[in-house]
Amino acid sequence: MGERALKRGSTALGTLGSGNHFLELQVVDRVVDEHAASAFGLRQGQVTAMIHTGSRGLGHQVCTEHVAAIEGRYRRDGDSWHSAEWGITLADRQLAAAPIHSREGSAYLDAMRAAGNYAFANRSALTQRLREVLREQHGRDGGLDLVYDVSHNIAKVEQHHVHGSSCTCCVHRKGATRALGGDHPELADAFSGVGQPVLVPGDMGTASWVLAGPKSGGNDAFSSSCHGAGRRLSRTAARKSVDSGALVEALESRGIHVRAKTPNVLSEEAPEAYKDVDEVIRLTGDAGLARPVARLRPIAVIKG
Repeated sequence: MGERALKRGSTALGTLGSGNHFLELQVVDRVVDEHAASAFGLRQGQVTAMIHTGSRGLGHQVCTEHVAAIEGRYRRDGDSWHSAEWGITLADRQLAAAPIHSREGSAYLDAMRAAGNYAFANRSALTQRLREVLREQHGRDGGLDLVYDVSHNIAKVEQHHVHGSSCTCCVHRKGATRALGGDHPELADAFSGVGQPVLVPGDMGTASWVLAGPKSGGNDAFSSSCHGAGRRLSRTAARKSVDSGALVEALESRGIHVRAKTPNVLSEEAPEAYKDVDEVIRLTGDAGLARPVARLRPIAVIKG
């Protein structure tokens, strides 16, 4: 990991960041799988917290540096890009890839794992700060125990069955998260026969969901699920069409308290900028990727 990545990380620990990152207080307003909810420690009417952030500038810098190093191994060959060293031809150099056992591939995986560890530490620091604020404001933190902490946008070396044969695969989940089955050896005993908790943020005016992977085995997407509702409007389109002041008033009138560093972030993250999370969850369940467990309605939102 380069010095610039370390420097950027040194000042960002315990921060949310901007974009779609958030910290929310939520209420469990519906439980649809009592057994899984019990295993996860969730119950209807419970107040919960959900944090979405990652490795901040450190992870961004890691990606920037390693993509540049890998792109440098390609040369233009007519209308395509070719790496003679790796025997890979690409239509666009921005698709640059390296074999995971090459020097460049191994270096990226090592740095990515370090960034992932930083992300876990960052969320842990934020969780502790939340506990401290709750104790300061309310005299107690309500026994704020961790349900699950999971990374997305990360590569994992895993065993999967491909075309009927066992395969050691590097699964890079971009815009997705793991949804391991309840018999997977990497899961904690508490989730045995239940499946891995899957966290799916929706939007700050509607809801988020907790799902579970299959009770056993894997799904058809390399044990993966979506990790969010997904955007319906681009950030630019949302800024042009949503008045942040009117949005705050509308959310406050529904009992959702919102704080953000800049008005633009609120416009970009407005509920209408996102797909209907309840419909996304229904489709996810119908596809057999993960099954719904509990719906969480926001009551307080902090945007970086």
